Amino acid sequence: MARVVTLLINCVLLAFSCWLMWHTFSYNSSRQVLVISDKVWSDFGALIPLTRSFSHGFNWPVEHPLFPGEPIRYHPLFYIAVGLLERSGLRLDWAMNIPSALGFFLVLHFLIRLGKNFYSSTVTGLLAVLFFLFNGSLSYIKFFKLHPLSTRTLSEIAANSRFPNFGPWDGGQITAFWNLNIFTNQRHLAPSFALALLLIWILFTGNRKLTYFSGFILGVFLLLNHAVFAICLLFVAWFFLARPRLRLPLIYSMFGFLPGFSLFRYTVHITPSLFIKTGFLTPQPVTWISWITFWFYNFGLHAVLIPLGFIFSPRRVKALAIPLVILFIIPNIWQFSPDMINNHKFFNFFLLFGFLFSAHFIITLFRTGWVGKIITPALLIFLVMGGIVDFFPVKNDQKLLLSDIGSDPDVAFFYTSTSPRDVVLNSTWLYHPASLAGRPIFNGYSYFTWSYGYDQVTRERQTQSVYSAVSKTEACRLLHRYGIAYVELNRHPEGFLSPNWDLWSTVFIPVYQNPDSGIRVFSVNRNCPLS
Repeated sequence: MARVVTLLINCVLLAFSCWLMWHTFSYNSSRQVLVISDKVWSDFGALIPLTRSFSHGFNWPVEHPLFPGEPIRYHPLFYIAVGLLERSGLRLDWAMNIPSALGFFLVLHFLIRLGKNFYSSTVTGLLAVLFFLFNGSLSYIKFFKLHPLSTRTLSEIAANSRFPNFGPWDGGQITAFWNLNIFTNQRHLAPSFALALLLIWILFTGNRKLTYFSGFILGVFLLLNHAVFAICLLFVAWFFLARPRLRLPLIYSMFGFLPGFSLFRYTVHITPSLFIKTGFLTPQPVTWISWITFWFYNFGLHAVLIPLGFIFSPRRVKALAIPLVILFIIPNIWQFSPDMINNHKFFNFFLLFGFLFSAHFIITLFRTGWVGKIITPALLIFLVMGGIVDFFPVKNDQKLLLSDIGSDPDVAFFYTSTSPRDVVLNSTWLYHPASLAGRPIFNGYSYFTWSYGYDQVTRERQTQSVYSAVSKTEACRLLHRYGIAYVELNRHPEGFLSPNWDLWSTVFIPVYQNPDSGIRVFSVNRNCPLS
């Protein structure tokens, strides 16, 4: 009976994981269009070009297709895998969603397993899964301010399509990183977390044979997720110090680390970024009161229950105190990338263990007697209400259609008439037709390139210098210098560009133009032949 229940639970969790990923990204094969939820639209503006550079392009040595000309500064392994799946014949949504859904399911699965390993309780793991799916932030406070309690409350929650809080972009102090949206946007995040939980589970259970794979897993993270690499390195170092019987296997496992490290050194170039910036996204100026208030608003009652659950945990679980405290404190002090918001991954991972501690305390409280049995249901409501309010904006999100190769002549031109490594100078950013065809564009969206650590300012100046060139000679000289094969010019370019319309309308001859979309494409070889 227990096995049947376990199988049923796993089937439900897997079905939910698949629904979540396909609900936010799918493909209409009859119309040849990508169907993308509005709330993942911005992130997919970088992820689809990266994927297509492997499925429809030729991206080796690996460069970011939004900033060609130097090694990639982003962890590409997940999108290499997705690209190769599409290249093998799998449709893009299946290629993207299968590993995404599997990774998300495995996070839920390992939460249950760790609940059983920590507390000999499957129920603890299931309750942690509930807390993970329905975050404990106080986002419901703002929702109920906008929608006061009434007979319509349930229908208003079910019909809601906007997150009540979306910090730091909405100016509020409850951030956008605790709901399911973070996993539907950053598709590599759940698989990274799942693999990290597997590694920690191996080390926590003391399985010496599997410990020999630790170095290999660490090496994978160098290409899969740099933040999770740092997290796992922290836990591996801790288990090396705390578990003498694991030291020799961990030392030997480092031979498995070498292939990943070698590929990382050859493939990825990370710009050193390390700044002291206290409080994560706590409103400035940061004080002890403002910092505590910030985390209470973002974690809700978990801010209290996590330490309580830890106190009531068995000794073997308390042994994780040091790496978990470091995991929470260090990202509150140091900024590890050009954009501070990227530190959210450390806190997301910390919460996976935090939810287990909260779940353990809730169950412990429930077992204390009739008072506990009265209090715990009320606590559960407040622990999941923020997540319930945040769930329906994902469910009710607007769908946006993006024409693909089979339905967009601009994308089809770049796919059929250019070579996979041809760099295209682009006058627009998001979802450029060359990007959808797997071709690198010279100047990607500013936020993406800046946050990855590229010199975005110089690249935009170079782009502007070509479009605003006063003569064909000057433009050709710059195009050859920057290694550009094609120039695309839209009748409505990005605002920072000031094209010399006379030059591009009368002197340069396009090899392709589409009056419907308003783009013209110029071949550098034809217009600027080398003598």
